[in-house]
Amino acid sequence: MMPAEVRACLETHGWPVDVLSEATMQTRFRSHSRVLRLLIHFEESYLVFAIVPFARLAKGDKGNERLVIRLLELNREMNMAKFSVDPDGDVVLSVEYPLANLDPSEVRDAVDVLTFYAENHGPEIEALATASRV
Repeated sequence: MMPAEVRACLETHGWPVDVLSEATMQTRFRSHSRVLRLLIHFEESYLVFAIVPFARLAKGDKGNERLVIRLLELNREMNMAKFSVDPDGDVVLSVEYPLANLDPSEVRDAVDVLTFYAENHGPEIEALATASRV
């Protein structure tokens, strides 16, 4: 799928899309008490859907242990999606699909999976992230 096809698929299902570059677009959705930013990025052979930031680690090495352990536990439990931490300390929730043979149902699945896990785990991860900063 090309970027225009992914955008059309998202817009057809009610997801307004902002194009940020040739390889990146974004949309947003409301989850609990906040609006989350969902980036869609084309890499060489993968399409990455990522909520950035899902949460933020505390600065430095202290206070993040409970949050990081929980992210690892959730990675083991979740299907298709994963948590990671970027170099800025942002917790990222993402799904990656190979571009080869990507079809519209997989675009819908990616968005559905991310919104599902954001709804189910957002408050807990936010609470752990907040507690780590205290």
